[in-house]
Amino acid sequence: MRFITTTLLSLLVSLQVMAGKVIKNPVIEYSASWMEITEIELTKEATIVRGVLRQGSSILNNTVLADRNTGKEFKFLRVEGVKAQERATADGTPCTIYFEPLDASVKEFNYIEVGNNPLGNYYGIRLQPKAKASKKSKVFDPESLDFDYYMSRPFTPDTAWHFSNKPYKNGFPSGKALVKIYVTKTPRELASMLPDVSARVSDQITRHEENAVASMDENNCYTLELDIPHQQFVYTNPFGDIYVAPGDTLEMFTTMEGAPDGRGPRFKTFRSNSESAMINTLLPKYLEKYGRKEYNYKEAEAMIAKGKDVTQPMLERWARQANEIIADEAFRQALINSPLSTMGKDLVMISAVANKCIEIEDVADSYDYKKTINTQLEDGSWKSEPNSNYVPLDLKAVYGTLLKNKELIYNNPLAVSESSQWVFVNRTLFGPLLGQWETITNEQGIIVGQRRRDDYGMVGTFMNDLRLSQDIVNHMDNNLKEDKLGRLDEHGHRDGILDYMANTVGETLAGIQNVQVAQAIVNEYRNFVKATETGGDEKGNNWTEEQNALWNKIVSPYKGNTLFLDFWAMSCGPCRAGMMSQKKLVEDMKDEAVKFLYITTEDQKTSGEKWMADNNIKGEHIYITNNEWKQFETMLNFTAIPRGALVSKDGKLIEHDFHVGQFKSTELKKLAERF
Repeated sequence: MRFITTTLLSLLVSLQVMAGKVIKNPVIEYSASWMEITEIELTKEATIVRGVLRQGSSILNNTVLADRNTGKEFKFLRVEGVKAQERATADGTPCTIYFEPLDASVKEFNYIEVGNNPLGNYYGIRLQPKAKASKKSKVFDPESLDFDYYMSRPFTPDTAWHFSNKPYKNGFPSGKALVKIYVTKTPRELASMLPDVSARVSDQITRHEENAVASMDENNCYTLELDIPHQQFVYTNPFGDIYVAPGDTLEMFTTMEGAPDGRGPRFKTFRSNSESAMINTLLPKYLEKYGRKEYNYKEAEAMIAKGKDVTQPMLERWARQANEIIADEAFRQALINSPLSTMGKDLVMISAVANKCIEIEDVADSYDYKKTINTQLEDGSWKSEPNSNYVPLDLKAVYGTLLKNKELIYNNPLAVSESSQWVFVNRTLFGPLLGQWETITNEQGIIVGQRRRDDYGMVGTFMNDLRLSQDIVNHMDNNLKEDKLGRLDEHGHRDGILDYMANTVGETLAGIQNVQVAQAIVNEYRNFVKATETGGDEKGNNWTEEQNALWNKIVSPYKGNTLFLDFWAMSCGPCRAGMMSQKKLVEDMKDEAVKFLYITTEDQKTSGEKWMADNNIKGEHIYITNNEWKQFETMLNFTAIPRGALVSKDGKLIEHDFHVGQFKSTELKKLAERF
């Protein structure tokens, strides 16, 4: 009897080995988004990986399984459910992939597509099933900081709340903020590949921007120390816009793993010692539900192509929708029944309305572009001709609807904090509402200047204050630049510049309603006077040791020459057009102690060199890493290209925003001699 029992047990074990060991929902440290691995089966003949593919994904025959500890590879054998190398035609396509059998010693392995994007691999696949999540677990789970988590916070509903601009007319606090970005579940194979993170802080009153950059530390965390002029959505690369309030310490948790829909990371959650985390979490959900977003680029292009008869009614409908958002009682009740503060509720509302206004401005601007027919010439420049078929929109009908809520939309200082970051302010200030100019003539009919028109009664609004502030600050900045380059002396303007700017600032302040905006202009004028009298602070004196080393790496080989740095990219049409237009300048300056440095990233070297060879672009062609590029963005304080800089013969930065194409060769020779 004992012999029979032992034999049956041995037979059962043998059958189990023949059938193979099956691990359902295995533990995976890092999962790519293009396939979900649901099961692994181990047999004597093969290692079998089962999963489902996203539409457009494929199983490549250059795939291997690699022992994570030894690196030994196990080759691809075949695939069932789809053909190797062919893309799945539908989401959720089942597939079964066969590899050589793993060694018995393998406890953890990686799924590697040899030679392809490392982010598309799977790392840390363990031969054990994923444990069921326990609600009683005391281990901090960053994924738990979701919409439901914050909605469950205790609060007392403010049933009297209505959207208002009044609490913000006396201005906003400013100060330091700390942003800590944790990239969770980062496999050791990818940690060294993660790029630096940069952040852009905008001051909408002055239109000044400041950049910060951070590297990942040993805790897989980026730490950004920011100066915040007013609460705002700070743009971070590559993590997008993040809401930050002065004085707050905001933690963001995310992952390199892609979301199942292929858009962005699998999760982004937030924690803070103030309201920043809650706003980052709740606002997107409210915008999705109540924002009435309709804008679609392709549909908008098709609508514009059909002309005014189709575009005009759509813009008028969108204008009505902006007002409907403000009046939406369901939206108001949803915000009342949230733990958001009064400011948080108002911020969600202005964000929803601003996004609708942006849709209007974008379509109106694209439509206006049809006013001319633009043709690019061989030298990269553009030729514009009037379009005889153009019929202008009736924008007064559109804005007439929006301006019924002028106080809440355009006289609301909270507009500098809404979720589209700087887009709403930019579209409003430079679009039809505030961006139209007219010429000023004297009694003899001679043109003596320009001024902006007030076609829509915007004088007295906060948006008009921003326009006045940005204009005067830009005027001061341009005069400082001209002074630094010696051009004010050259034209005999320097002696009178302080008196002129004092009068201009005084005239501007007379039209400002908002106290905080007026104070910002006064502070900028003080800085202007100091910089004019002292020559300004030397740029680069706050650079880190790493940044100084990068500067010397690029500049030192060319010491003894005046340098014109040009930051560009193949995707930037104005960059390439500028390089084309500078060809004669480069040729004219070839015998001078001058160098033109065209700087872009290493990933553009192949296409960039071909384009520059095809177009005979001379000068020095320099390629830097993406991290070095982000450092330069911080050092020279730029966020958009083309961007130029002027460097003296001894390697010192003279001007960090220098447009070489605005100068003739004779002027450049004088600058080269001056510096």
